[in-house]
Amino acid sequence: MDEPATQLVVFTDLDGCLLNKADYDWSAAEPMLRRLEHLGVPVVLSSSKTVAEMTELRQELSVPEAPFISENGGVVRWPDSLLPHDAASTVPAENVAAAMSRAMILNVLAQLKKQFQFRSFVDLGVDGVMANTDLPRDKAELACQRHSTEPLLWDDTDENVDIFRTKLTEQNLTLTKGGRFWHVAGHATKGQGMRQVADRYRETIPRGITTAAIGDNPIDQSMLDIADYPIGIPAVDGCMNVEVDPHRGIVASRDGAAGWAESVGQLLDQLGFDDANQ
Repeated sequence: MDEPATQLVVFTDLDGCLLNKADYDWSAAEPMLRRLEHLGVPVVLSSSKTVAEMTELRQELSVPEAPFISENGGVVRWPDSLLPHDAASTVPAENVAAAMSRAMILNVLAQLKKQFQFRSFVDLGVDGVMANTDLPRDKAELACQRHSTEPLLWDDTDENVDIFRTKLTEQNLTLTKGGRFWHVAGHATKGQGMRQVADRYRETIPRGITTAAIGDNPIDQSMLDIADYPIGIPAVDGCMNVEVDPHRGIVASRDGAAGWAESVGQLLDQLGFDDANQ
């Protein structure tokens, strides 16, 4: 088979997709990860997780060198081979305006706690994060090392969510529902981070790229909307919490890592990848 006309790049959420929601197990996806590595397909991790968490996790997954998108687009970490020429830090210059520092977010939330009931990571502390995520202490500590987002547990009424969101909007902040937590951030999104990374790949790959994006929650929708091939992973209860264009997308029949492997395999078959000829 001839080499594919363009380079496939896979952007993927972690919890509930590549990692199982309950136990963070990814063993069902490992053979497909190794297949992508064999095919030379970059896997760009995109998550609400921190840079510290994702740096360690990328090593555990043995994913070949690639950028990753942290804190829902607030930070893009570049490998040396793809570092933009004007990037002096882990936050590319073009992303600074969209991101907001955690300190600024916490100042706003401190005021809103007088009106609404919620517990953010700063309230939960490491022990609280452990209790609500089943993470061991060392990983919970990494999860608390945030730069530009603040996750929270909503303890107020459903009716007050929209009022809370309006108050955040007035402070130039956003509120998005993730798998376990609500996430307060600036106007950075996973889609914006994905667009930056995709543009950088286009600059370095003359034959162009084809993008796939994998997600399971509304916070992933901005990636799925701009991907050439959006892939939706159902929740554990079978519900689909993202919208997938039926004309160009794929919906997995299973949740978590097994669904991730199934849908990526379907995509590779659809695009005509043949391992023996790579």
